[in-house]
Amino acid sequence: MTRNSPIAAMLWENWRLTRVEAAQRLAVGIVAASAALSLANPNLGPTVAFWTLITVHSMIWLSIAKLNGGRFMDGYKPGFAFYLLYTRPVRTITFVAVAMAYDAISCTLLYVASAAIVNHAFGQSLPVFSVTLALVSYHLAYACCQWATRNRAVQWLGAIAFSIPMIILLRNGLTASLQVELSAVENIVFILIGVASFVLTVAGVARQRRGDAVATASQPRAVSGAYPNWLINAFRLPCPSASATRAQLWFELRSSGLPVLTIGLVVALVIFLAVAIGAPVAVARNVAIPIAMFAVIVAVFGLGNNAFGIRRKQGRIYASAFESTLPCRTAQLAGLKVLVRTACLLFALIVIGACLWASSSFLNSWGEWLADGNKDALPDLLKLRQKFSREFGNLTGYAQAALAVIAAILVAAVVAWQAAREALRARFPRLLLAWQWLPPLWVLAFILLSVAAKHSTVLSPATVHTFFLASFWTSSAAILLAAIYLLWNGIRERVLTIRDVCAAMLVPAALGIAWFTGMPAPSVTGMLWLVLLTLMIGFLAPWSLSRVRHT
Repeated sequence: MTRNSPIAAMLWENWRLTRVEAAQRLAVGIVAASAALSLANPNLGPTVAFWTLITVHSMIWLSIAKLNGGRFMDGYKPGFAFYLLYTRPVRTITFVAVAMAYDAISCTLLYVASAAIVNHAFGQSLPVFSVTLALVSYHLAYACCQWATRNRAVQWLGAIAFSIPMIILLRNGLTASLQVELSAVENIVFILIGVASFVLTVAGVARQRRGDAVATASQPRAVSGAYPNWLINAFRLPCPSASATRAQLWFELRSSGLPVLTIGLVVALVIFLAVAIGAPVAVARNVAIPIAMFAVIVAVFGLGNNAFGIRRKQGRIYASAFESTLPCRTAQLAGLKVLVRTACLLFALIVIGACLWASSSFLNSWGEWLADGNKDALPDLLKLRQKFSREFGNLTGYAQAALAVIAAILVAAVVAWQAAREALRARFPRLLLAWQWLPPLWVLAFILLSVAAKHSTVLSPATVHTFFLASFWTSSAAILLAAIYLLWNGIRERVLTIRDVCAAMLVPAALGIAWFTGMPAPSVTGMLWLVLLTLMIGFLAPWSLSRVRHT
């Protein structure tokens, strides 16, 4: 292979597009699997860690898929992403083979690296190389559905049609010792799926390259840039004209608040139906439990994302002209957006939690649920339900109210942070990327030090504990200095007024009071860190929105 080889050029292009996402997936996989092994039940921890790694590394490269435009919630627009290759003197089969092989092999290698690191750190025996064939075949089939057609219905139906059988095959091959043992017939099936996916992708991309494929018309985007118009237009509410604040509240409710509430209600209904169907249909239990486990996390970080309505298009991140020219102060606008999104998200979470609790009563009628194919995991779930009921029932009414206040403030902080992150990504993309790497790197450093302390006589657990305390107080000081800087800069640039500052300080004050007066055994150091972090986010949200609107 020469230096000017087209294959080398395409591999380099793929690497340049995915290198940041690859590092993020590696860090997220290791941290999530480590959390599952550390926090989950010892019997379920390895299984949860394994499926977490599979979930993280089974997705196609999003940095390549989004080149066609569209939104993540829609799976981005289907069709081959490297349309610039159509004009290059390279055979179709060549650049399709390079793209598919890079996607399948690179993602599989990331899984192998993550599983190997987790196994070494925790002394587990997660599958490493035995799952590679299934992952490669899965990625080839996924790429076929994404790239071989420009029809969105074929994309979604095809992904569902191949995903469920392949997951069932992988689950059936998972043994009690958490190893994947596939029969010769199953290996042949995976190989045939990979070959058929490659052939279909080449044929589909060839039609797109010749112009024979049907081009799909782009749908009009929603004003908020986050939810489709049909969902926003489902709520026909008259706009109040008595005041600008009421009109702004109407706009936020219709553009993002009520769609969030609707999606939350649909998720709650899906959870209830999935668990209810799991009683007579045993296969549905393998789908119902993962949906119930990740529903709250997905709702908080998915539905609470991008409250400022930052848009993305072909690698460009920007705020709409409508949002930037609203006749409203930046701090007031940021507060309205965050409060509306938080209120609708909290109501959606309450409904999801109520459906989770109501549907958990169906677990007694399941009989058994073989999570790993051998051991019944249903008794552990029933014990967890009883423990939660006992612990929550033993709290006093004041403690329950304090817990509700703390949960509401933390959800608001997550919404405000995600909104500020999207605004900062539009204004300072490289600086934000560097700051986002700090928490995963800290977790990785802590894990590596813990592993070194177990296998070395030089490092001791006391040294690891000292490192943890030093990094904790260093981050607390950094958060405090950042809050002071944002406060000073916001007042200097007239983004914040005295009333805004007092309102921002009331939130962490309420969090601290609710914690120390309502919780039975408060952690002073951890609560101090949360209070400082909430205070910094309260100043960061209007400052970041001001950077997008006025610079």
